[in-house]
Amino acid sequence: MSKMTCSKTFSALVLGFILTVGLLAGQAGAGTIILEGSDAIGYHTTGSFPNSAAVTYRDQAFSAIGGSDPRPIAVIGAGTFGGVTSGSHSITTFADMTTMGPLSGYSALYFLAAGGCCIEDTKQVGHEADILAYLGAGGTIMIADYTGSAAWDFAVGTGGFGNSHVIGVGGGLGSGTTCDDGERVTAEGLANGFTQPAIDLGCWEHQGYDMAYFATLGFTHNFYDAAPGMGGTGFSGLLSSGRTITGDENVPEPASLVLLGLGLAGFGFARRKKA
Repeated sequence: MSKMTCSKTFSALVLGFILTVGLLAGQAGAGTIILEGSDAIGYHTTGSFPNSAAVTYRDQAFSAIGGSDPRPIAVIGAGTFGGVTSGSHSITTFADMTTMGPLSGYSALYFLAAGGCCIEDTKQVGHEADILAYLGAGGTIMIADYTGSAAWDFAVGTGGFGNSHVIGVGGGLGSGTTCDDGERVTAEGLANGFTQPAIDLGCWEHQGYDMAYFATLGFTHNFYDAAPGMGGTGFSGLLSSGRTITGDENVPEPASLVLLGLGLAGFGFARRKKA
């Protein structure tokens, strides 16, 4: 084999290796953020407000973000109505983030709404760098009653414009019906382990998210279509930047498939040259 052929073969191998490693690294470092337009977990499963439909949803949500990971889910902001429990995944509750220790010890971070209802909390303030590092390592966070506030811009990336694309309690698009049970689980929601909540919950949704806007920030997974009073068509009540653990998370996105194809092509080229 000539020196030129060896050089080309080596270059092809290096290209294939770089592209394939780049694909794997990209997948490993892709954290997931879930915007939840509901306080069903923090308000309707605790204290004086227990509801069987909310308990079912709670366990589905914790299964979705925790899966079979033995590490507990950190539930932050707990205690207002007697504390959150779980029937599907180990959880550890915290009033705030000061005593949590390294975030790597948790399978997911779930931020309860302020006071249990109906606007997102700000317990993350002062811990932004830790949360970004957690997301960068592939972690999952879920924010109850997210209203698009600037306090979450560091992670969600709205640059101060998020609130103007949220309808419902605290939303810049108006209050909507403020409290609605008309949300509907989507096919993708079913694939990620959710089922349609029973109507007897009485008040599942408080916010709806403009999917056209949030899709530009990478939030392309809609698990619940918003209730008519929360924007209806084009709005989501449970919007995610990635699949959950119970979803088909191993199916690559189209861009990842292209990258993987290029990597394999490089290896194939190298084998042909060697032959």
